[in-house]
Amino acid sequence: MFQDRAVEQAREARQQRRALLIFSLAVLILLGFCGFAGIRMLTLPAKLYPVGRVSDFADGKPRQVSVPKLEISSLIARRDSSLSEDTVFVRRESDGSWVALLGIDTLSGCFLFWDADAGLFQDVSCLGARYTPDGRYLDGLKSGEPPQDMARLVVEVEGDQVFVRDERVRER
Repeated sequence: MFQDRAVEQAREARQQRRALLIFSLAVLILLGFCGFAGIRMLTLPAKLYPVGRVSDFADGKPRQVSVPKLEISSLIARRDSSLSEDTVFVRRESDGSWVALLGIDTLSGCFLFWDADAGLFQDVSCLGARYTPDGRYLDGLKSGEPPQDMARLVVEVEGDQVFVRDERVRER
C-alpha cells in the first residue's frame, strides 16, 4: 500500500515537472517573439520622399529630383556634409518596375549628371566616373580606388504618387 502510494506520488511529481518545463519553454518562446516584435516596432522606418506622379515618368527617361539630404548619402566617405540636399534620378522601366539612383559618385562624393546623348551618368567635375543607366560603374575613374555602383534606392508607389525611401535596395 505504501509502495503504491509512493509510486503514484512519484508519477504525479514527474507530470508536474514536465508541465512546468513545457510552460517554461512556452514562456521563453513568447518572450523571444515579443522582444523581436518590440525591437521591430521601435525601429523607425526610413523616410519617404515624394518625387512626382506616375504620369511624370511615362517616357522611361531618368528624371532628376532634389530631395532633402538622405541618411544613405552620409555613408559616402567624401560626401560634403555641409550640403543640405541630395539628387536622386528616378525612372520607370518598360516592364513597370522602378529604378531610383542616388546621384552622387560613391568615391568622390560629387554630384552626377545624366548625359542623355551618351546615355550615361557622368561625374564631370571630379574623378570623371561614368555609370550605366542602371547605375553600374564604367571606365573613366582616375583614382586608384576600387569602383562602386551607384546607390539604388527603394521606390514606392501609392495611388498616383511616387516616393523614394531613404534606404538601399537589398541585393538578392
